[in-house]
Parts: sequence; structure tokens; C-alpha cells
Amino acid sequence: MSSSKRFSVLLVIKSTEEIQSLCNMIKRHFPRFYTASTEEEAVKLIVEHQIDVLLLGLDGIKNNEVFYLHLLSAKKNVEKIVFKRIVFCSREELKEAFGICNKDVFDDYFIIRPLYDPYHLLLRLRFIRREITERADKSILAAGECSVENLCEYFDQIINCDNEITDLNEDNYAKLMELVSFSMKHMKEKIIDGGDITEQSRKNISSLIDTHAQKHMQEVGVHQKGANGQVQAKLNSVVGTAQQKKTKLQAESENPIVFDDSNILLLEDEVEQRDEIKSILDGAGYKAQISGSALHAMKLLKNWKPDIILVDLTLPDMSALFVIDQIKQDPEMSHTRIMVLAKPGDSQNAKEAMKQGVHEVMLKPLDKDMLLFKMGHNLDAIKLAAEKS
Repeated sequence: MSSSKRFSVLLVIKSTEEIQSLCNMIKRHFPRFYTASTEEEAVKLIVEHQIDVLLLGLDGIKNNEVFYLHLLSAKKNVEKIVFKRIVFCSREELKEAFGICNKDVFDDYFIIRPLYDPYHLLLRLRFIRREITERADKSILAAGECSVENLCEYFDQIINCDNEITDLNEDNYAKLMELVSFSMKHMKEKIIDGGDITEQSRKNISSLIDTHAQKHMQEVGVHQKGANGQVQAKLNSVVGTAQQKKTKLQAESENPIVFDDSNILLLEDEVEQRDEIKSILDGAGYKAQISGSALHAMKLLKNWKPDIILVDLTLPDMSALFVIDQIKQDPEMSHTRIMVLAKPGDSQNAKEAMKQGVHEVMLKPLDKDMLLFKMGHNLDAIKLAAEKS
């Protein structure tokens, strides 16, 4: 199961004609819905679209079991790709369906004949989608899992969340309209049937209530569209940022980690400022290794322990305070001096960094003379401490 994609469902069935309305309903809520009638089609779709839920709708429990076992024998890692398997059955096959699910061949069953509650299947699929998302979040945020691949998967989830939010908005709007329609209908029946009035009066009252309901339902619809537009605009902004960060992370990960005789690390994601600081240090005879992301810097620090680390407080991929904490916890960097680079609006983070024990806080844009003075002062402090020990 891959978490870096949208939720996908595959139905295996010979013909969808009998349950076309159910298929249409699933498609509306889960656009990545596919159908297949042969093993070859099913395997191709599972591998190509990384199917999350496999629905087996062939006639008879045994036929579905045989079909699924054939899929497993295709040696395409089907069992590792598919997260949940749901078998369709008739009411007469309930006992058999329970038994085969109890043996873990399938995860669940759904009564398709008679189709008594199609919405229940939607609830199951939505629950499975939520479970997949939660598992992916936990695996990405687990200790030691902050790799480029996992961070990119996390950004992909943000990029692809627009579809889920759209589904949620549509469902809420549909439920609201259904509730309003039911309430108005019930009210109309109470008013018309509750008194001794003429047939013409009933018609007039009914028409008045219908007109009133239609007007206000249209107003609700306009308001709903406006609210959805605001949510979508904010979502587009977040998605755009996630896409930029993903692209930047991927580009950063492709840069080779080169070690030289540098004893200074400059961790700054803004290219112009990074180049300017590097130029100042080079001009003064200091050799500095540069990094544009926390992830890249952490890789460097696994095998290289610099004397001085200049850390920008606003990094693109993780908190600078977390990076500082990791440096402080590394016994091999007990001698390392940390100089924080802060913007005017970073006062709160700068205070937190000082609590963590950083050695300098410098305000950007950096003053050249002050930077070189601080650099010399901290290098002298390192030498003095080494002589005393």
C-alpha cells in the first residue's frame, strides 16, 4: 500500500449493469474507482494505480476466492499493494462469507443481493481511507523516518487532500439540503392537515411554502459555494507551498554530500543570503560547507562534526529548534558553537534558541564586520577550551 497517492478502489465483476447505480455512487465519492472483469485487467490496474481496496463482486463466494488466489499467484506483490479486500455476497451466503473472512482470505463482506444499504459501503470505504491516512502519518512522523522519500510522501498527501475535502463539502451540503427539504415538507404537511381549510387554501399555502423554501435553499447554496471557494483558495495556497517544498527537497537530496577540510557549516535555505554569507567567510579565509535544508545538514552531521554551525531560524523542511536540539544531544559535538541567524520577526524562536544554549544570535541582514568578529571570537573560545582540557 502506498500512501503517496489518492485513495483508489477496484471492483472485479463480470458486468456492472445490475449495480450501475451503486458504481455511480462510489465513483462520485471516490473518483479513483475502477472496474475489471478478468485477472489480467485486475492485476494491471492494481499495479498501475496502486489499488487500496479490492471489491470482489463475482457470482458466488468460491468464485471470488479462486479469483483472488489467482491474483496472488501472479507474483506482482498484489497482497502488499492492496490494503483491504471486501467480498460481495447474497443474503443466503452470509454464513459462508463470514467463514471465509474469519479465515482472513477477505477482510470484510458486503450484502449485494438484495442491496439493502448502499450507503453503508461508502462508510466502510471512507473509514478505510481514514485508516490509511492515519497509518501513513504515523509512519512518516515516527522516529528515524524523516527521509526525503517519506517527507515527499507527506507533501503528496497534502497535495492530494483537495479531493477528500471536496468529497466532504459535497456530502455536508447534500445532507443539509436533505434535512431542510424534509423539514419544510413536514412543516407543510402539519400546516395543511392541521386545520379545517378549503382545497384552494391548501394549494395556496403549499405554493407559498414551496416558494419560500426554494428561495432560502438557493441562498444556502450560494453561501455554501462561497464558503467552499474560500476553503479551496486556502487549500490551493497550502498545496502550492507543499509542492514547492517537495520540489526543493528532491533537488536538495540529489546534491552530493562533499566533505572537505571545512570546520564551519552554514545552514541557510535562502540562496542569495547563503551566497552572501559564504562570500564573506571565504574572503576572510574561512572554509564553510553550505546546506539549504535541515535534512541535508543532518546527513552531513552524521559523519562530520564542525566547530561552528550557523543556523537560519526559518528552515523549509523542519524546525530549526529541533536541529539545534539534535546538535546539542550529540556528544561528539559538545565543542561545537552554534550561531543563530534570525529575522526581525523571529524574536520568540530566538528566545527559545537561547534557552537551548546557542552561543550567538545574529540579526539578518548580517553586518560583515560583526559576523567576522563573532566568528573569530567563537573559534578562539574553542581553542581555549581545547587547551584547558
